[in-house]
Amino acid sequence: MLGLWKRGEQVNDLILRHVAHVRQAISLCGDATRAYFVDKDAEKARRLMVETHTAESHADDVRREVEKTLVQGALLASSRRQLLLVVDGIDELANAAQGTLHYLVNQSVAVPPEVVPLALKILEESEALFEDVDCAIRSLLTGDAKTAMQCAERIDQHESAVDRLDAEATRTMFSLDIELARKLHVRGYFGVLVLISDRAEDLADQIALVAAERAL
Repeated sequence: MLGLWKRGEQVNDLILRHVAHVRQAISLCGDATRAYFVDKDAEKARRLMVETHTAESHADDVRREVEKTLVQGALLASSRRQLLLVVDGIDELANAAQGTLHYLVNQSVAVPPEVVPLALKILEESEALFEDVDCAIRSLLTGDAKTAMQCAERIDQHESAVDRLDAEATRTMFSLDIELARKLHVRGYFGVLVLISDRAEDLADQIALVAAERAL
């Protein structure tokens, strides 16, 4: 696979393996969250949380393999640094997915029904943006800088949509006649839920920067 890096077939393959594990972590996070809110099955949500942790651990293993391969000199020094930053950014998405479930399931967050639909919409945006993460990474690795930047821009659009949903959830929640402690607890959950899209936005910025530099 010849792309933006002329000597990186092994690295490219490892990065795509890493992306696949992160995708699985985010998908399992979605399944667990819907089990909690829609199915109202806390035990199923907990089982899926464990599976999410396993996927995140596999992603970590592959990330370390990427780092080892790069340190051994698979690419030029400048390219190694760029790829390490991208891979770390991808890994942060799996970490954020896992953190979301730890907060929700382990703390048994009592999210009011009035804001549950907004949590699920944020989740849907977070799942959808990963398709653009995948597109951006594959385009970057195959040398299609223009498409990589376009995919990165769509990630930013998803993140903006999440910001709007988060703001709506905050307004709705604080208008409810429930205890302040509960409001703050739920607010904390939304704070970790949006980290998936926040981290994706950081990754998109890094991808766009690398793609722009390589397009010159």
